[in-house]
Amino acid sequence: MKRLLSLALVAVMLFSMSIITYAEDDAVKEFDPNKEIELNLKQATEYALKNSKDMKIQDLEMKRAELKYDQDRKILRDYNGASGEEQDFINSEILPKEYFDLGILDRQTKLSKQISIWNKEIKENEIKYNVEKAYFDLLQSEKDMEIAKEGLELANRQYEQSKKMYELGTISHQQLLSVELAVSQAQSGFDMATMGYELQKMSFNNTLGLSLVQKIKLTDKIEYKKHDEIKLDEAIETANENSAILKAAKEGYELSELTFKAVKAKYSTPNQYKYREQEIAVEQAAKSLDTVKNGVEMSVRSAYHSLITAEKQIKTYEKAVENAQKAYELTELSYNLGQNTSNDVTKARIDLMDAKKNLSKQVHAYNLALLDFKYSIGLGKNAIGGAL
Repeated sequence: MKRLLSLALVAVMLFSMSIITYAEDDAVKEFDPNKEIELNLKQATEYALKNSKDMKIQDLEMKRAELKYDQDRKILRDYNGASGEEQDFINSEILPKEYFDLGILDRQTKLSKQISIWNKEIKENEIKYNVEKAYFDLLQSEKDMEIAKEGLELANRQYEQSKKMYELGTISHQQLLSVELAVSQAQSGFDMATMGYELQKMSFNNTLGLSLVQKIKLTDKIEYKKHDEIKLDEAIETANENSAILKAAKEGYELSELTFKAVKAKYSTPNQYKYREQEIAVEQAAKSLDTVKNGVEMSVRSAYHSLITAEKQIKTYEKAVENAQKAYELTELSYNLGQNTSNDVTKARIDLMDAKKNLSKQVHAYNLALLDFKYSIGLGKNAIGGAL
């Protein structure tokens, strides 16, 4: 009887298996913060993966899942080797015979193990995505600082020229003061951009698991690289084939149908609670599967349209920079010849810097959209959770 009760208990445990979600933590610190380190995108990603406590947790979770899988397989073997009386007790009091005959518990056991494997790969995807995005964000912040520095240098150049012109009497003292104010504003803009860069650098370090004060230098640069040709229908098909959460949802739906089949064998008429309960569970699983599938497709379509839109606008912003550069040069030349005011030069300089910032932001948006698209057609970057 003790063996019989043990088998009954583990059968219930198998039937109520659930998928575990995982906590997050900080990564290990290694570098000397007083020494600057150079990182390209690949090196940054490799460092984050190597030192991530999340990945260590996932490794332990996989080992635990493997042990649980071995234990559950043994339980199923014990059931198959149990006496007829023991099996009859479980079949009549705990689970119908069909739960074993249809392979429901066996598939639940395998799915639980497979989800632990998927979740490790998903966590790796999540880390890679976060590092790539943080790398691009820091490059963008660095570019903003460079543009602000260029604007300050142009303002200082105008000021030096204006002082000479004032000494020669070709501009008024009021115009010189106006140029001084423009220099002060450009300095303020540069200071703000520098602060933004420092804050972004801390965010980047935190993403990699580095010390917040670690000195770093990124060796890759922001640039526009044309992507390969994309066929949207094929991309959606690829996403459906690769998505781990969709695979889990499909298996969950099939298991719910098999469970309903087993329930109907024991409760033969619809006017019974267990029958109706599992009938609802099948519909809920079908709805969940549709929701997941639509979510995968929407993610691909959204990333694709964002990518195409960002790419189309890059040429517009490139032309804007070209025009603003010519306008600034002509305005500065006219000012030096006494045909324009200092305010005209300041406005042309600000327009040029704004055009450069807008182009840089658009290239950044394109790179992020390309990143989103790449991950939208892959395994996924959100852990699988919830009960089966």
